[in-house]
Amino acid sequence: MATMLFIHSTGTMPMMWASVPTEQLPGVEVVMPSNLGYPPNPPLERPTPFSVQQDVAHVLSQLPSSGPVHLVGHSYGGLVALKLLRELGSRVASLLLFEPVLFGSLRRSTLIDPEVVREANEFAAHPTFLTDLEQGGREAWLERFIDYWNRAGSWARLPDEMKDYSREAGWKMFQEVRAVFTEEAPFESYVTTVPLTLVKGARSPKPARAWSMRSAP
Repeated sequence: MATMLFIHSTGTMPMMWASVPTEQLPGVEVVMPSNLGYPPNPPLERPTPFSVQQDVAHVLSQLPSSGPVHLVGHSYGGLVALKLLRELGSRVASLLLFEPVLFGSLRRSTLIDPEVVREANEFAAHPTFLTDLEQGGREAWLERFIDYWNRAGSWARLPDEMKDYSREAGWKMFQEVRAVFTEEAPFESYVTTVPLTLVKGARSPKPARAWSMRSAP
């Protein structure tokens, strides 16, 4: 039996896939795990170090030991899916990526709109966003992260229960963002013969749209 694996993004949970019509996937085992640091897994406690390879191993452990796998990843989940593509090799039957966050690759590309690269570099050059191990993942950091992806004021408009959830997962979120910036493999290294679908949002930040255009073989 084939497996369809859905990997969620930073700050979300498998509930982001709730609208996927899984009943229309007969003969496919659907797997929607929580990444490390998100319920029902225990939170990643500050200052525990983390690497994306830990999520790769965790998600890999949720899969059957054999059979074809269809990979679906959103944002940070897209980076995990690309890592799994290498781990699973010929078992991967298809790959669907919704705006995989390859900030590190983007910053090193000479084929991207310079304005997009500049925006990515502004994050990398921020004095605390990626380097402050005390404040990373806390309130001000979360506000900057949420507002960047959803427009200014989005953090303030979140219900209290969602803010509390983000605060609890904040250290893991911070580590995930650091991971996508330190991933330095060039876009060309992700070229694959596996059937690939790339999705981008019409109103997403420019770097997100650029990843989806440049990640294609």
